[in-house]
Amino acid sequence: MPVKPSDNEEEYFAREQAELLRKLARERQAKLKVDEKEREKALHFMKCPKCGMPLEEIPFGDVRIDKCFNCEGVWLDNGELERIQKKEAGFMGKFLNVFRT
Repeated sequence: MPVKPSDNEEEYFAREQAELLRKLARERQAKLKVDEKEREKALHFMKCPKCGMPLEEIPFGDVRIDKCFNCEGVWLDNGELERIQKKEAGFMGKFLNVFRT
């Protein structure tokens, strides 16, 4: 049975529609991931990773260290360890070398 031009057109538009729907589904999924990441960040921002209580920033030279006054934990943001290490010599410098990557 010969294929009618209208059959090819219908197949073409059906494929196009399916691809569009797949693209929209991928975009929705990506947005959900971004939204979820933002929600998680809002829930955990400035919260102690050990006990969940609020963190307070305290100055240590030119670095602001995050401190939990509940469990006494001390937390450093990215790059703060290296900034402290550059200024501290002796034992503290050797100690901080343990954590360098």
